[in-house]
Amino acid sequence: MKVLDMLYRAVLFWINLALRLAFWGGVVALGTWVYTRGPEGFVDDVQGLTAYWVGEYKKYSGEIDGYKRQKEEQIRLQAARKGRAWP
Repeated sequence: MKVLDMLYRAVLFWINLALRLAFWGGVVALGTWVYTRGPEGFVDDVQGLTAYWVGEYKKYSGEIDGYKRQKEEQIRLQAARKGRAWP
């Protein structure tokens, strides 16, 4: 049991270390981005990224809505062929 406990603690240590490094690396990267671009440039970049990803979301959600309508139409046609109406 001691070996498993040691292994468990070792795995938790490395996972915790990786998460901390990722967090602090992100903080340093964000700080460097703001320092390099300045506050106004940083805000412009964030607004541009937000606009891009909102556009992508709308594009793909529109495609999903189209697929849903297409599937509903297929169900209606199959029901009509069998003589049953779908409300």
